[in-house]
Amino acid sequence: MKFLKNISKLSGCQAAILTNQSAFGYNGKYHFQTYSEIFNLKTIFLPEHGLFAELQDQVSGDELKYLFGNMQIVNLYGKEESSLVPPKESLQNLDLVIIDIKDVGSRYYTFLTTAYYILDQIAKLKKETGKAPIFLVIDSPNPIGTKVEGSPLLESYQSFVGVKTVLHRHGLTPGGLLTYYNDTFHLNVDVVVVPVGVFHPNRIPSFEWVPPSPNIPTQNTCFVYPGMCLLEGTNLSEGRGTTKPFETFGAPYLFGEAKQELDIRLSNHQKGTFLLRNLRFLPTFHKYVGIICEGYQLMVTKPKKFHSLYFTLYFLKQLGELFPKQFEFLKGVYEFRSDRPAIELLAGDPYLLDYLYGKHSESDLEMYLENKESLWTKAIKPYRY
Repeated sequence: MKFLKNISKLSGCQAAILTNQSAFGYNGKYHFQTYSEIFNLKTIFLPEHGLFAELQDQVSGDELKYLFGNMQIVNLYGKEESSLVPPKESLQNLDLVIIDIKDVGSRYYTFLTTAYYILDQIAKLKKETGKAPIFLVIDSPNPIGTKVEGSPLLESYQSFVGVKTVLHRHGLTPGGLLTYYNDTFHLNVDVVVVPVGVFHPNRIPSFEWVPPSPNIPTQNTCFVYPGMCLLEGTNLSEGRGTTKPFETFGAPYLFGEAKQELDIRLSNHQKGTFLLRNLRFLPTFHKYVGIICEGYQLMVTKPKKFHSLYFTLYFLKQLGELFPKQFEFLKGVYEFRSDRPAIELLAGDPYLLDYLYGKHSESDLEMYLENKESLWTKAIKPYRY
């Protein structure tokens, strides 16, 4: 309860909060309930999926309503791209904005992008008026620890599923990443981070895990998500509509001799760090709803060594070679952008995209990733909490 003692010094402040059901536990309550007893909590900012993670991905929260007396609900995931940014008036006359929401350690995960958009709006308000609320981050452990994966997202690929310069698996806590944004983008906001815990690699899965969104049901899901989220940009099912999304994946066309060859190739990749269980599954919603898919369950056996992004990039490259007529990258609008396909927004790097199309070897990709990950590890050293 030490962190409650620290923030109680701000008792009575006019406050708003970005949160959802993942912020639960102190006094057996949702944290926003606890804060409402300390602060004059005026506004709840809703992230994607809603306050109780009741909505699926890319579903507008405009129709959500909650009974909280005089507390204002501001939805930050509506039908229009403009809804992603908090209205200026929602930040005025506040003493502090609280960020208390769990992250899963990957840049695609939209909660900290929403927090960044709030941070950026506070910076603009401060520049215009000279006054702005304190940005108070109630920190939480990164569920997949400090290991990093991937390469920096280039600005031209920036979207709601990726802020520029960040790696696919960033290795930071929410407080660390948001402080990095504040410093790197020269926002000059008063950011205060309240640490509340550290990552414990021997506590997996955690019995205290609250799903932060509908398709992150367990802490184990977070270990595969940095790579497997790329499947959202393909005609493969990423397991939505099953009980193990992102761990379960496949498509109706994965069968025959090509599938046997795929099994062999995957069995020789990152040997000893994971197991693949061949299976059939029937999605109850999303891609291939009601259609039997052939595929796998990805079971990570050595989390410290397994590289989820490399696994998925390798897997997709093999599909392009073995199933050239069936496998496709999806086109169309994805997270409010229509000028680039989803796979480009998720990969965020022309080098990785070139690898998928066979322009780089496995050894070239490994060296490239090692270099980018080393540079990022040095850059974020001041932001390790």
